[in-house]
Amino acid sequence: MKSLNLNTKKNLILILLSGVVFHSLFTTVPTKALLNITALEIIVGGIALSILISFPFHVLMDTVKIIKNSIQTPIDYEKDILKLYDLSIKVKKDGLLGVSSYSDVESDIFLKDCLVLLRDYKNTASIENVIIKDIESRKMNLYKSINILKMISHVSPAFGLIGTLLGLIGLLSNMGEVNMIITNMASALVSTLYGSLIANFIATPLMGRVKNYIDNIILRYTIIKEGILSISENNSPRDVFDKMNVMLKEDKRLAYPARRGTSYERLIS
Repeated sequence: MKSLNLNTKKNLILILLSGVVFHSLFTTVPTKALLNITALEIIVGGIALSILISFPFHVLMDTVKIIKNSIQTPIDYEKDILKLYDLSIKVKKDGLLGVSSYSDVESDIFLKDCLVLLRDYKNTASIENVIIKDIESRKMNLYKSINILKMISHVSPAFGLIGTLLGLIGLLSNMGEVNMIITNMASALVSTLYGSLIANFIATPLMGRVKNYIDNIILRYTIIKEGILSISENNSPRDVFDKMNVMLKEDKRLAYPARRGTSYERLIS
C-alpha cells in the first residue's frame, strides 16, 4: 500500500508537470525564446552569492543532503521501536549493564547517545533533560535548511526583476538597432519568468517537503526519547512498546511483536 501511494504521487507529479507546466510554456512560447543564458546567469549567480554570504558552506551541504534524503530515505520508525522493545526485554533480564552491548554496535548517533545516557545516568529526569536539549539543538540545525530554501524563494523574483531592468536598460540604450531591441526585450521578460519559476516551482515546494521530512525526524527523536525514558523507569516491555507505538499515526501503528527478544544485531544491519 505504501509503495502504491508513493507511485501514485509520483505519477500525479509527472502528469501535472508535463500536462500543465511544460505544455503551457512550450506551446505558448517557442523553446528558443525561453532559453536565455544571460538571464539565467544573473538569477543563479545572484542566488548563489546571497546564500554564500548569508550561510556557512556546511549548511548548504547539509541542505542538499536533507533534500536528497527526503526523496530517497524515508524515516523508519518501526526499526527504532523494535530496537528499544528488544532492549527493554534485555534490561528486564540483565539490568542496565546490558545496555553496553547495544550502544557499542549502534551506528545512529542520536540513538547511540541516548543509549549511553541510559547506561550512565541513574536518574530518569536527568536523562530526559539532556535528551530534550539534544533534540532542540538538532532541530535548530535542521531548520537552517528551511531558511536557505526560504531565502531562495524570496530572492529569486528580486533577481528576476534585476534581470528585467538590465534588459530594459539595454533596450533603451539601443533604440536604433532592431536586433538589440528584440534581444534585450526577450532577456528582460525571460528573467522575470525564471525568477518566478525558481521561487514557486522549485524553492517553495522543496521547502514544504523538507519541513515535513524534518518534522518526521523530530518525531523519530521523540519516539526514541519516550522509549529510553520508559526503559529507565523499568517499565514492562509491553509498556515501552505501547508508549512509542501510540505516537505514530493510527494507520501506521505496529502490531505487538508475537516473538519476544528479537536480535538487535539483525535490526541494525
